[in-house]
Amino acid sequence: MEVQCPTCSARFKVPDTVSVVTCPYCGTTFHLETGEEAGEHFFFPPMRKDAGGVLLKFLSRQYGAPADITGAKVTKKELHWVPVYFFYLHGKSRRWSTIEEVRFVGIPAGSPFQGLLKDYPFPIRGKRFFDEAVVKKGRYYEPKMSREEAEAMARKLMESALLSEASQEDKSLGDFEIEVKYQGLVHYPLWEVHYEYGGEGFAGYVDGTDGRVVQAEYPLMSGARKKASLLGAGVLGAGLVFGIAAAGIYGSAWGLIGGLVSAGAGAFGIFRKGAVKRRKVSEVMGLNKGNLYFKPM
Repeated sequence: MEVQCPTCSARFKVPDTVSVVTCPYCGTTFHLETGEEAGEHFFFPPMRKDAGGVLLKFLSRQYGAPADITGAKVTKKELHWVPVYFFYLHGKSRRWSTIEEVRFVGIPAGSPFQGLLKDYPFPIRGKRFFDEAVVKKGRYYEPKMSREEAEAMARKLMESALLSEASQEDKSLGDFEIEVKYQGLVHYPLWEVHYEYGGEGFAGYVDGTDGRVVQAEYPLMSGARKKASLLGAGVLGAGLVFGIAAAGIYGSAWGLIGGLVSAGAGAFGIFRKGAVKRRKVSEVMGLNKGNLYFKPM
C-alpha cells in the first residue's frame, strides 16, 4: 500500500503487514495508523564484513600504496557506538522563492570521534529501534551534548546553506524561516582498526554500517614520492622558464614573479600530497575533490 510521510509529505509504498515504517526520504519513523512518530532512540545494525579486510582492500587501491598491504597485520579492531542526533531541516527565504534547502543532518553528540564525523553524510535508511544488547558489543558512549545544543548547530548549518545559495544567485537572503524536525538519537557504529606494515603502526576508521572508509592512513612508497618530487621540480622549472620569457617580452620583472608564484603554488600541492611518507585518505569526505581525498601527515 502507499503511505504519506507526516514530515516531508513524500509518498512511498510499504507492505500491508507493517505497522511502523521509516520514510526513505527524510528518515522519519512513524506509526501508520496514527501518523505519530515512533520512539526517539535508534541504532544502525553493524555490517557482517570484516572491518580490517575492508580497510586494507581500500588502501590497496590508493596511489603509491604497497602492493602487499592487504597482507598487513591487523593489531586492533574495536567497534564504537557513537551518539548522533538526527534532524530533518527545511529552510527557505521569505523574499525569494528560488532559495530553498532541504537537508538531513546528523550532529555527533559525544565520543572521541566527534571531530572525525563532523559533516559526515550519515545514511537515512536502515536505523532500528535501540536494542540494549548493542551496549555489550563494543564501546558505548553517552551523549555529552544536549538535544537543544545539537538543534542550534543544525539551524546554523541550514542558515549557512541558505546564505550560500543566495550568494550563488547574487541575491540578499533577507528574512528566512527554518523548520527543524528532530529525528531521534542514533547510536552509530564505527570501527577503529590498527595495523602494522614495515615495522610501523597505522590507523583507520570504517563506517560500521556499510564499510565506507571514513579516514585512514597508509605508507607512501618511495617510488611514488620520487615521482612526485620530480613532477614538482618540473612544474617549478616550467614556471621559471615562462616567467623569464614573460619578463623579456614585457620588459618587467612582474612576468618573472607571476610565473614563479603560479608554479610555486602548483608545485606546493604536488609536494604536499606526493612527497610525504604517510597519507590520510577518505572514501567519503571531500567528495567534491574526488574519492581520493588526502592530507599529508
